[in-house]
Amino acid sequence: MVFDNLKVRHKTFGVGTVILTKGQYLTVKFDTTEKVFVYPDAFERFLTLEDGSVSDEILSDLNSSKLAKQRIIDKKHAENVHSMLKGIVIPGKENVNPEGDEEESRSTEHEETL
Repeated sequence: MVFDNLKVRHKTFGVGTVILTKGQYLTVKFDTTEKVFVYPDAFERFLTLEDGSVSDEILSDLNSSKLAKQRIIDKKHAENVHSMLKGIVIPGKENVNPEGDEEESRSTEHEETL
């Protein structure tokens, strides 16, 4: 989608004009400043079209972005579960055992050092 010269509204900076679209980045010129936003994420939290709406195309891009992010989260979760089932230690998860006896294992380690 071409955004150059598109009028947008920001919650804090007011109305601005997209002056540059480069990849997934939009540079918007407001009265007193220029800001760079990530597309389409900026339209989820910060920007709307000047009339306060968000176009169907932007909504479609937002939904696609959310689905892609969810796929990454799901894949990472599946990898972590697979690693745990195989007994592979995940950094930061070394002291957690499957039964949830983390506190008991810590107290046993402490007693052994005494």
